[in-house]
Amino acid sequence: MSAKFEGQFESKAMNAMSDVAMMNQLSKSLEKVEAHRLGINEKDARLRIAKRIGTTPTTLENLRRMRTKIVPNWLMNRVRQELISVLQSEIQRLEHEVSIAKQIGSDHRDDLLAEAETSLASAREILRGEVK
Repeated sequence: MSAKFEGQFESKAMNAMSDVAMMNQLSKSLEKVEAHRLGINEKDARLRIAKRIGTTPTTLENLRRMRTKIVPNWLMNRVRQELISVLQSEIQRLEHEVSIAKQIGSDHRDDLLAEAETSLASAREILRGEVK
């Protein structure tokens, strides 16, 4: 369905397969960000995430491996909200790291500062794509 009046928005039709593919990408991103943020493996991150969003780790694993045919709307919304929350936390942490590095006199050539700024840009890009 698409509409072009006043708000000028366009939306493509969603179906069960596009929902599953979207959830596959969202769950992978969420697990990677959470694992990196906490310094744990993705399986442990999946356990923590499942507990927070109110589902089982097996459900997340099935979504990750595309073993499911449908995605409940509540689950899609919870995973999106969790990814946004985790990315916002990561952005705050990285901004703090960059700020501290600049205060102590690190310059832009410093590896840790460059890595933090790159990660910050990446998190913002993901979040921008997620919120749209």
